Amino acid sequence: MARITKAQRERAEADEFRALAIALLGDRHNDWNDWEYDWLRDETRRQPDYIYTEKERAVLDRLQSYAKSFTEYAGYTVPELIAIAYVCRFDLNEDGQEFVEKLHAWRATDLKRRQIKRLAGICRRFEKVGRDTLDEAA
Repeated sequence: MARITKAQRERAEADEFRALAIALLGDRHNDWNDWEYDWLRDETRRQPDYIYTEKERAVLDRLQSYAKSFTEYAGYTVPELIAIAYVCRFDLNEDGQEFVEKLHAWRATDLKRRQIKRLAGICRRFEKVGRDTLDEAA
């Protein structure tokens, strides 16, 4: 049986890193801020022989955590949360109103970690929506 060299292992890890960065970049309904989007795009454009650092891996792991989708929060489904917020959207600032209207237009049934936390925060203003740690992967 052939033995895998360190270079082969590093190359395989780099290929896996690049594939994950590409997948995150293309994730539908992502909520990347400008810095995150630029970072992902830059990482996918590196030379094929580039070996990613531990710090780059830590950033990618954090972004992967942000990209997890959730279908419910504190016992409420995403459509239920959207319905609560949508009725009260005119009581929000312009950014909050646009956010709720966008989710409503998507007819979202799942949201990314930051999106569902933001939506739950909005709903908490109008109804007793508990808190959820979102530790469980969807």
